[in-house]
Amino acid sequence: MATVSTVLPGFLIGAMSVQVSAELNVSEAVYGWGLGSFFGAAMVGSIMLGRLAQRIGPRNQMMLALGLSVVVQLALAATARSFGAVIAFLVVAGLANAANQTSVNLALAQAQLPRLALAVSFKQSGLPTATLLAGLLVPSLAVTVGWRWAYVAGALFALMSLGLVRTAVASSLFRTADRASKPESSSRDLFLAAVVGAFLAFSAGSLNAWVVSSGVDAGLGPGTAGLFLSVGAATGISLRLLSGWLSDTMRVPPFRVGGLTAVVGAVGMAGLAVRSPGMHVAAMLLSFGGGWIWPVFTNYGIVRANPRAAGTATGITQMGVYVGVFVGPLVTGWLIEHSGYPAMWLAVAASSVAGAALSIRIADRF
Repeated sequence: MATVSTVLPGFLIGAMSVQVSAELNVSEAVYGWGLGSFFGAAMVGSIMLGRLAQRIGPRNQMMLALGLSVVVQLALAATARSFGAVIAFLVVAGLANAANQTSVNLALAQAQLPRLALAVSFKQSGLPTATLLAGLLVPSLAVTVGWRWAYVAGALFALMSLGLVRTAVASSLFRTADRASKPESSSRDLFLAAVVGAFLAFSAGSLNAWVVSSGVDAGLGPGTAGLFLSVGAATGISLRLLSGWLSDTMRVPPFRVGGLTAVVGAVGMAGLAVRSPGMHVAAMLLSFGGGWIWPVFTNYGIVRANPRAAGTATGITQMGVYVGVFVGPLVTGWLIEHSGYPAMWLAVAASSVAGAALSIRIADRF
């Protein structure tokens, strides 16, 4: 729930692109800065906040991040009257997300769980769960009473998560000294893993940012497109949990499996280039099913290889993910304006193939 809470503000801005851009009168290229600003801030703060989690303890940092997310979502809903103001609030929300993600990773590594891969898959299912909620909030709130109420709902969810973290997460999860917080993996390997994350997150972030507006362009209604976004996200959740269940006993290196699933997702992303409502729905399900499983395998590989310093290690690798999700909406927004949705989806599929190839190549290092 903590993972869902802090990433939801960024995914909401992607799901509600039709409503927000209509009220604030912004183009696709400018709108790309919405999702880009959220993950750009997370990118800048990821390494520093990963180290901070090692120092102050994961539970403390999770609570601070969730509290900040509550405040910023309420402020955005109540006071943002221009797209520039929306971007400013999303920058703060992105920093809260970076702080939360690294601290959750560290908490899982320190908890000495018997099924670490399954636990990681639950945590990584937080992202498609946030997408599912964002998709449901389009027809239920954004289309009916206004998109701002979706952020009020997000703040209430984060507040509930804060209460659960305070009571359910062990306060004994410890802080570590500088020596203990050094990752076991080499810096070179961690930065290569970050590059994998950048390519694959470019595709995943673009999928989340534009699949609703692309569906509308292909002939779906706004509410229907948002609903199918939730269906696609539910598919991704189910397959992530299944992947985690299998990974604890799997002998194949997790980065290799993650690369192979990303290739499957790339096929679906290429299919989104076809301008047909039926094809769009089918390709979206394949894109989410294959193109969103890889974080379970890559994060499991990183956390398993760096049990003492999962916060620091995933701070480095998550930076790559944030680079991809930051750059993705900006580049793809420009492509939509100048070349249309088909060219954009083919570029997204190519990025997924590139990330998959590198993931398979470095699989033996994790």
